[in-house]
Amino acid sequence: MSMPLRQSLRIGAYLMGQKLARKDKFPLIVELEPLFACNLACAGCGKIQEPASVLKQRMPVDQAIAAIEECGAPMVSIAGGEPLMHPQIDVLVSELIKRKKYVFLCTNALLIPRKIDKFKPSRYFAWAVHIDGLAERHDASVCKDGVFDEAVAAARQVTDESRAVDLEVLGRHAPRGALDHLVRDLGLELGRDFLPGRSIEAGQELAILLPSVPGQALHGGVPLVVALEDRDSRT
Repeated sequence: MSMPLRQSLRIGAYLMGQKLARKDKFPLIVELEPLFACNLACAGCGKIQEPASVLKQRMPVDQAIAAIEECGAPMVSIAGGEPLMHPQIDVLVSELIKRKKYVFLCTNALLIPRKIDKFKPSRYFAWAVHIDGLAERHDASVCKDGVFDEAVAAARQVTDESRAVDLEVLGRHAPRGALDHLVRDLGLELGRDFLPGRSIEAGQELAILLPSVPGQALHGGVPLVVALEDRDSRT
C-alpha cells in the first residue's frame, strides 16, 4: 500500500536510523488490542468466545501508551474486538497522535456515526474499515444482515464530511467488475477520484487518494485501498 510523502519520509528516516544503529530486528508497526469485546459475532472469530470476565476487560490508556512507548514502533494498528467500544478510545488515539505515532483504527464502522466527532482531524490518524466483498458476502461473514449497508454509509459519511482523517477500505472476494459499484457506493466517481475510464478487475489492489482536509488535492491523503480477489482463482 502506498503512503503519503510525509509519512514515507518519516518511516524511511526511521528505517535508516535502525540500519545505521546496526539493528537487524526492530518494530515497524505494533498491533494494539485494548479489548476483545465486539458488537458483531463474525463466523470463525475466536475472541468473542472468551469468558465474560475477559470480554468485560478494557485496557487502561496509561497501560496502552506505556506498551507503545516501550515498543518504539512508529505505526500503531488499533484492533480488537471493536475498538470504538472502548470508553476512552478517543483519548488513546489523541495520546498516540501527541507522540506522532501513525494510528490506524480498525473498525467494522457501525459505531462511526456516533463516535466520529470525538476524533480530531490529524494527518497521523486513519480509519481502517474492513469490507469483505459486497453486501451478500460481507453480511454472511459477519452473520448479520444489513451490516454492509451500514458500513458503506459510515464510510461515505467520512468522505462526505471531508474530515482530516483518511479511510482505508478492504474489499475482498468480490466477483469481477463488482468494485466499480463499491466505489460508487462510497460516493466516489471513477473518472474523478479513481482511474479515469478504467474498469477495475478482480485480483488487483488499487488506491484511491482521499482529501485530508477540505479543498486539499487528492494526493494529500492516505490511500483508500480496495483489494479484490477472484473467487474462481481460489478454487
